Amino acid sequence: MSDNNVKQHNENQEKLFADTNISMKSGRLVKDAELVAEGRYVKFRIGTNKQYEQDGEVKNLVNYFNVLVSHNLEEAFNIAKELKKGDWAYVKGEDSSKSVDTPEGHKETAVTTFAWKVVKKNTSEESNPVPA
Repeated sequence: MSDNNVKQHNENQEKLFADTNISMKSGRLVKDAELVAEGRYVKFRIGTNKQYEQDGEVKNLVNYFNVLVSHNLEEAFNIAKELKKGDWAYVKGEDSSKSVDTPEGHKETAVTTFAWKVVKKNTSEESNPVPA
């Protein structure tokens, strides 16, 4: 591919994905999944760990994400409704955020992933569970 073709290809890719909202996450459920909205959605919350080093010490940062799965997405819905606290799940979907007030009067941003793909990950390895 010539340099001009590569440049054109890259520009086309940038335009194609300029406004794309695709999110992929994996983490452990902090409580059992539940049916909401008269059974039309499955709702669950996952925690994700990020490890980093600070001053020679390994630290963990936990982020929590809400996940909603519509009954219209039968395969993902059927998997999601069986998830239990501690299960390790992979989700792919579209994120939405909103500002919420905490009981302490602070503003926080809540992120919800509207998932179209849900995979229950099976592992024989022990890993650090996310605190609930």
